[in-house]
Amino acid sequence: MLTYNSHILIVDDNKSIHKDILKVLSNTSSAMIEELGDIEESLFGDDNPLEVKKEEGYVIDHAYQGEEAFELVCKAEKNNDPYALIFMDVRMPPGMDGIETIARIWERYPYVEMVICTAFSDYTWDEIVDRLGDTDRLLFIKKPFDSITVKQLTVSLIKKWNLSNTARHYIKALEEEVFGRTSQLRKLLGEMEVKPVSGNNSSHGT
Repeated sequence: MLTYNSHILIVDDNKSIHKDILKVLSNTSSAMIEELGDIEESLFGDDNPLEVKKEEGYVIDHAYQGEEAFELVCKAEKNNDPYALIFMDVRMPPGMDGIETIARIWERYPYVEMVICTAFSDYTWDEIVDRLGDTDRLLFIKKPFDSITVKQLTVSLIKKWNLSNTARHYIKALEEEVFGRTSQLRKLLGEMEVKPVSGNNSSHGT
């Protein structure tokens, strides 16, 4: 059974940003849980083999440097409790910045959704895209951001991660089923093969 993942990481060296995002997300997630079930049913129908256990509320962790964020992501993946969404600041001296942190995370864990919180003062849009690629897993919000933007992005991206994760598991289950049936078929065909029977080639004299 898949568990609905609402695991979020906030990465910013400014503690007030953490408090602001926490305040915004405190009462956002109730409605999206029920809506996810409707979307899954429309995608997979009643034959969905991957039931998702839905739990209310976000689980939010905090990091204040890029290196710390990378370690938390690795630890969460190791514990089979990955982050679905990361809010990432760009400038976090003295360590690696947010762009480099995202690049390192995606090298190992490419499915996590990212929201870059930036004033576009350190990197231009083109520079960020050149470094991280043109991907649908990356969105930007410009500081200072409003609460509605944060709420909408969080609901949409958490839902997107879970639907994508369900689809990946669904595809994997189908591939395993096909592989198993193919192996059985090959075995059956092997058993049905008729081995050539050695004939008696001796000649009879007159």
